[in-house]
Amino acid sequence: MKCVSALAGVVHSLLSLAALAGEGGVPMLGNPIETDPNSGAEIYLLGGDERPADNIYGEQPYGDPTGRWIAVRYYPRKPKPGGISIIDLQDGSRRDVLVGKPPFPAFHAWGEYLYYHQKVDGKLMLRRCKYATFETEDIAQLPTEMGRFSYGTVSPDHRYYAVSVAGKKGEPSKVHLLDLQTNKWRLLLDKPGYHAKHEQFSRDGRNRVLIQLNQMPDVKQVLLGEIAVDGTTTMFPADQPHTPRPTGHECWVGTSASVFFSTGTVKGQPSNIWTGKVGDPGPVSIPAPKQRAGHISVSRCGRYWIVDTGEDGIPIYIGSFASGKSRRAVFSRTVYDGKQWAHAHPYLTADNKWLIFAARREGERAQVYGAKLATGWLEDI
Repeated sequence: MKCVSALAGVVHSLLSLAALAGEGGVPMLGNPIETDPNSGAEIYLLGGDERPADNIYGEQPYGDPTGRWIAVRYYPRKPKPGGISIIDLQDGSRRDVLVGKPPFPAFHAWGEYLYYHQKVDGKLMLRRCKYATFETEDIAQLPTEMGRFSYGTVSPDHRYYAVSVAGKKGEPSKVHLLDLQTNKWRLLLDKPGYHAKHEQFSRDGRNRVLIQLNQMPDVKQVLLGEIAVDGTTTMFPADQPHTPRPTGHECWVGTSASVFFSTGTVKGQPSNIWTGKVGDPGPVSIPAPKQRAGHISVSRCGRYWIVDTGEDGIPIYIGSFASGKSRRAVFSRTVYDGKQWAHAHPYLTADNKWLIFAARREGERAQVYGAKLATGWLEDI
């Protein structure tokens, strides 16, 4: 059922400000805070606020198919509450989607909607907000008696919602599937001894759920698998005997059946990033930057991979699957403090024009930044 947003007045004001910014202009973004001397990328502070913020995650980016809008999460800082907002990269305006405890939204890469959980009249609801119009909509009530819900993932065709649900404290999570057309639930995956997490629907039309399976206790093994909507589960060539232990950072490669992931390192191993698909005898090693790659993502077109490394300044690199080459785009300059907001989690917008990342820079609060790539730079990789 459609819901009329209580923030209609705020939306009207923001849209008015956007109109004042001018068609196609970026005056509300202000001036770039720096320009990378090597790549020429102009770095902007996006949705700057007195509250700490992050870009939520980069492996299935929270942004629309045109590359104009992205979602940002704000953490509470008294007296202001936390929340989730949509940032317009064209004019710099910000729209509040949710005010209160900021949830981790459901994965739905580069979709026209942002899916998220919200308590409504005491009930936990799966909701969505359309990036372009800011219209909000209730999709389904989530039965909390099933357990504690993770963020979940919504299929590209909006038909299914797959989510990891934890039962009693200390028990591994199981994956459940909700058919959004029939409103019927069923158990999708229960692998005893393994904690299921990081669920991500594929974008290849098969509606496969990429799942990370941590063997408990103490994460003795990290498997990567794909689950069909009928519950059939098959594994990717990841972890022993194929690779060192995956780091827990993985994503689909464009609209293919392959995944891209990072692992730990061993002596003599030239790279720690890989691609592979179900049925492969082993994964393909991807030439990485000179230091170990950490957080990873892949462009919407599937041509480029993005990683950060542990070098000074925590640089972000972009590489080409086709050429095997990579180049440093920017330094994130984040300083780790053990919190999620200090991780860069870099990704490209759908149009490959902006590199989005989070950073807690020295002496500053964690914020979200956008590096506007120089024309032609990406194509030269």
